[in-house]
Amino acid sequence: MMVEKFGGAIASALTASIRLYGVCIALMLSVFTMNAALAGGVPSAEDDGTISPAEAAKMIASPASAAAGEGLFNQVCTYCHGAKGVGGRGRKMQCRHYDASYLYNTISNGKRSGSLVMPAWKQSYSERTRWELVSYIMTLKNLDSCQ
Repeated sequence: MMVEKFGGAIASALTASIRLYGVCIALMLSVFTMNAALAGGVPSAEDDGTISPAEAAKMIASPASAAAGEGLFNQVCTYCHGAKGVGGRGRKMQCRHYDASYLYNTISNGKRSGSLVMPAWKQSYSERTRWELVSYIMTLKNLDSCQ
C-alpha cells in the first residue's frame, strides 16, 4: 500500500518534470529563432556567395557595419565571449589580431575545442549579417585597453 502511494506520487512528479523540461526546451528554441529574426533574419538559400571579397572588405572597414555587428554581438555572443569581447566561457576577443576570413568561417561553420563548442551560425544569419559581426570583432583590437 505504502509503495503504491509513494510510487504514484513519484511517477506524477517525474511526469510533471518531463513536461516542464519540454516546455523549457520549446521556449529556448523560440527565443533563439526570434533572436535570429530580429538580428538579421534567416538567410535565403541563394544568400551565401553573393558578397564579393571587395564588398566584404568595404563592410569590414565600415563604421555602420561595425555598429550593426555590435548589436548582434551584444544579443548573441556576449554569453560566451563577454561584453565587448572581454572573454568568459569562450575565447577573449579583445586586443587580438584576427584574419577576417578566419572569423567569417568560424562564425559561419562553428568550431569545437575540447568540450567547448561554438555553434555554426550560417543557417541563422545572412551572409551580410555575419560580415557585420566580423566587422565589429575586428574593431576590438583597437580598444584603448589594447594600447
